[in-house]
Parts: sequence; C-alpha cells; structure tokens
Amino acid sequence: MDEFKSVIHSQEKTEGRGIQIISLFFLIPAISLLYTSIENQSLGSLFGALGFLVVVLLMFFMGQFQKNKYNKLGSTPLTLIPPFCTIGSKCCGSIEVSREQFTKVKNLSVSSWKYTRVSSDYRFEKVWETSLPLTLKSVNNKTILEFNFIIPIGHKPTYKSIFSKKKHHWEISFEFVESMESITRTWRIPVKI
Repeated sequence: MDEFKSVIHSQEKTEGRGIQIISLFFLIPAISLLYTSIENQSLGSLFGALGFLVVVLLMFFMGQFQKNKYNKLGSTPLTLIPPFCTIGSKCCGSIEVSREQFTKVKNLSVSSWKYTRVSSDYRFEKVWETSLPLTLKSVNNKTILEFNFIIPIGHKPTYKSIFSKKKHHWEISFEFVESMESITRTWRIPVKI
C-alpha cells in the first residue's frame, strides 16, 4: 500500500536547524581571529573576531526562533495518493496536524513556480496558483486536512536539474496567524506528465 502514496515533510521542518548550522561556519573564523588577536595582541583582529561572534549569535538565535515557530504547530506531514501528481489527473492528499479540532486553516494554496531571470539575477517566480477547499476530520487527538485537486493540462511538470536554468516546481501551502505570529507550511510536490 505504501508504494501508492508518499509522505512529504514541510520545507519549514529543517529551516531553523539549517540557519544554526550555517552560524557554526562563521564560528570558525571567529575563533581563529580571536586566537590571532590573543597571540599577536592585535586590536584589529579582536574587533574582527567580535564581529564574527555577533553574526554567529544573531544567526543562532534566528535559527532558534524559526525552530520555535515551527514547533508551535509541530510536524505536519503531507500524504499524496498517488505518490506524485499527474497533469490532468485527480490527486488526493491529506495533512496531519497534531492538534485536536484544528480549524484555523480553511483553504490550501497550490502553486507552480519557475526559475527565471530577473535583471541580472535568477530566482523562482510564481506562474500559477489556485485555492483548494479542505475537509477536516478528527482522528486520535489529531486533525486530518483532506483535499483533492487536478493540475490543469498545459502546465509544466516538476523539473529540478542542478545546473539547468529551466527549473520548475509545485507547492502546496497554507498560512494562518496565531498569537500575532504568521505560521506557514509549504510542501514541494512532485508533478509528472
């Protein structure tokens, strides 16, 4: 049965941890500059080390903030049946929320993104978007957000070659506000022809 469905974790799951790991890379030059400033009694190296330490601490706390924000809702796996969406065919899915009677989200957004050149820079740009209604079900102290949709014929499938400038991906997302803080979940879904 598992070969007929796929479980996709949200993009936000590793965001905070990733920022904290990047902050550790800035710790290496901070330590080496601090060591150099102590050995040579150099005030310039000390200020450089303090600058890197400030960046390390700032990025570490930003990562912790993102982790705390993610943990407010917890893990929200998306299950797709079939394991990928086919253009022109019905695709069903569900999102499991670890809260009982979670009713803050009424609709999901399905969007198509392509990698385009904007002036001298490349970035992802939204090409198409639609809203999906949800069916809410409570099961074992959890809420299951069920949905189904059809990607219209004429749209491009997922393409994510590393060196290609023609990348294309699809996302399902929702957003809600809790305690004056915007909480977002985004899942990249595979789409084939």
